[in-house]
Amino acid sequence: MSAILERRGAPAAGWLLGLLGLCAAVGLAAGVSPKYGLLAPIGLAFVIVVFADLVLGIAMFAALSFLDVLTIGGAALSFDKVAGLLLFVSWGLRQATAPREISRDIVRRHPALFVALLGFVAWSLISVLWATRQGVSIEEAYRDALEMLLIPIVYTAVRSRRDLQKILFGYLIGAGFSAVYGLAHPPAASSQAAGRVVGALGEANSQATVLVAGIALAAGLAITARYRPKVRVLIVVAGALSLAGLVTTLSRAGLIAFGVVLVAGVFIGGRWRKPAAVLMIAGLIATPVYFLAFAPANALDRVTNSQTSGRNDIWKVAVRMFEAHPLLGVGAGNFQYVSANYLQHPGLITAGDYFLVSPKVAQSIYLEQLASLGLPGFLLMVAFFVAGIGIMLRAAHIFERLGDVELELTARAAILALIAFLAADVFASELISKQLWLVFALGPALLKLADIESRTGRAV
Repeated sequence: MSAILERRGAPAAGWLLGLLGLCAAVGLAAGVSPKYGLLAPIGLAFVIVVFADLVLGIAMFAALSFLDVLTIGGAALSFDKVAGLLLFVSWGLRQATAPREISRDIVRRHPALFVALLGFVAWSLISVLWATRQGVSIEEAYRDALEMLLIPIVYTAVRSRRDLQKILFGYLIGAGFSAVYGLAHPPAASSQAAGRVVGALGEANSQATVLVAGIALAAGLAITARYRPKVRVLIVVAGALSLAGLVTTLSRAGLIAFGVVLVAGVFIGGRWRKPAAVLMIAGLIATPVYFLAFAPANALDRVTNSQTSGRNDIWKVAVRMFEAHPLLGVGAGNFQYVSANYLQHPGLITAGDYFLVSPKVAQSIYLEQLASLGLPGFLLMVAFFVAGIGIMLRAAHIFERLGDVELELTARAAILALIAFLAADVFASELISKQLWLVFALGPALLKLADIESRTGRAV
């Protein structure tokens, strides 16, 4: 060993000693917990990638965002939260040398979008003035702002279609892994989620939502990858795993979102409207046939029974809260902390535990914002979602005019993925979702590529 170090010189010796020390650290971590032994090399790889190549870092972050089951010292410090912080630091360091790229370009291109986004965060912060739990409102606004930062991060990183495809592949890898993980690690028979696939996200409805979006993205990429058979096979496999993961979550919200996406595909499919109609018919027929003829009896019972797991009562309280505070709401993030105050109103509430013992969120991003931020917050949220879909549509129309079939279809698939989130979130309070904001961020990035291609006349 000493002879090798002498021959290689001090720099090589330093690298070798560092590598040995790193291997020892990983070994010690694995000795403490096998989970830490897995996290250490993944974390190290992410650190290297995110600071060397921002696009690959975003792609890896997209995959890692599905790993909510990996925590470090508690749920408050999940692996994807640490990855998100590192991604932000890497982007911030790059912006320090080119501040105008973000401060002027993206805001100038999308003023309405940023007025709505910044207005929403500002209104959340202002709600501290009347919120019962002021710290919760501050934390909610802070978390919203962090998620929304994915928009400028993706916008500044994506400079070509290959960059965009890397991020989409990262999402599909994460979705496929989460589906496989869920199928291989079913919940315990004694748990409330018994018989359902919860995936690496740890919650069946959240898992279903991100998988529906993954199916839409996989369908678009698979069509455009017809000249790359190996890549196409991987995309189809990821889409098939996402579909299998979706139906085994037994999530009614996910299945409804899947149906909405199939129908929406016909309306925004453009030149692919006829194939989209065929897929819609096939999907709307195959799904009930599966549950009626092939799924276990408990699966059919789960998706067809009329029980709402207390959601009707939660929605009823959310409406009461909005009626009591239509303009201001009760404060960002405060719904579950004050919901018990709205039980003593006309109308029967049977799921009292969801307000007194284990308070729940509003189980709908729309009712959540109406109750928490009143009509102004709700309208600002609707405004930035409408703006986001409008940006994607503009990009799709430009690519259609330019004859860029690949990016046109990618834009239309991104619209369907975003619609999947918006449809599923009628039944869930998932505004703070990295997968949602990753898909949302595709819109400005796609329109930037469309503008570049339109201006230069060359494919990006």
